[in-house]
Amino acid sequence: MRKLLSLVAVAALGSGLVACGSEKPEFGAGGIKVTSEFGQKPTVTHREGEPEKTLVTEVLKEGDGPEVKKGELLTANYLGQIWRDGKVFDNSYDRGAPSSFPIGIGGVIAGWDEALVGKKIGSRVMLSIPSDKGYKESGNEQAGIKGDDTLIFVVDLVGAAANDTPLDATPATSAASKIKVTGELNAEPKVAVPAGTKAPAKPGKPIVFALGKGKPIEAGSQLVGRYVVYDYTGKKQASTWDGQPAANGQPAQPGAPTDQLQVGPGPNGQAGALDGLAGIPIGSRVLVELPPSKDAKGKAISAFAVIDILNAFPAPKQQGQ
Repeated sequence: MRKLLSLVAVAALGSGLVACGSEKPEFGAGGIKVTSEFGQKPTVTHREGEPEKTLVTEVLKEGDGPEVKKGELLTANYLGQIWRDGKVFDNSYDRGAPSSFPIGIGGVIAGWDEALVGKKIGSRVMLSIPSDKGYKESGNEQAGIKGDDTLIFVVDLVGAAANDTPLDATPATSAASKIKVTGELNAEPKVAVPAGTKAPAKPGKPIVFALGKGKPIEAGSQLVGRYVVYDYTGKKQASTWDGQPAANGQPAQPGAPTDQLQVGPGPNGQAGALDGLAGIPIGSRVLVELPPSKDAKGKAISAFAVIDILNAFPAPKQQGQ
């Protein structure tokens, strides 16, 4: 459902409790009631009748973490439900892992962009999103969402990171590598590859250039990290810092960390390039030798990546688990 998530969002119009003639009204903002605590799969019910026609948001539990900033990669658990029929069309709790997505820059539906920027990490937020800030007139047939549907979301904000997020790490001055990696720990690393450096016959263990102070990465984890990739001639091949250039009338987008980094077996149990990161603390800057690959012209390329490990979460459950 990651494709579905990439269309999502909410807004930041606060609302008080709905008066129901008692000290403890049954429903909260927007006529919606949410049970269970932060981190647990919520149950959502709502009053009878039509939903609010404007974006409604309510902080059900305020966290004590930093505020979410525009352009960050937000990691969250969420449940999405249709007001019309009460259908839960997607949720991350059953998958056993949160999802990550850029926030505030059009990477998700407008409601999420408007409502979640400025909220604190550790918060549970309820969103009632009218169709004009959701899937609009087209709806989402696969999810059973019609063009005029109001959507209810409960979102638990787990973490956020950006390319200027400083690593909580201690430089490892004795890193055994011909390749030199230097630079500030909140910026793209500077990489120098000595002339004549040859790619190894097979990838070795990761080399730690800055040792993080977080928990050790567990095998099978999904990482939130930023990286730069070089070949052994010293040519940069890719970088999360570079961002996306302007295209099709859209403005250029800043670089953002990526969560597409898997530690442990991939599909069919095959070994992964990042298996060696298991046991290394979160917050570390490491050099990982990558398996040989081919460019668009079919030319073989040997490369390595310098990765800043910003966070780690359990990988989503496979279907049938």
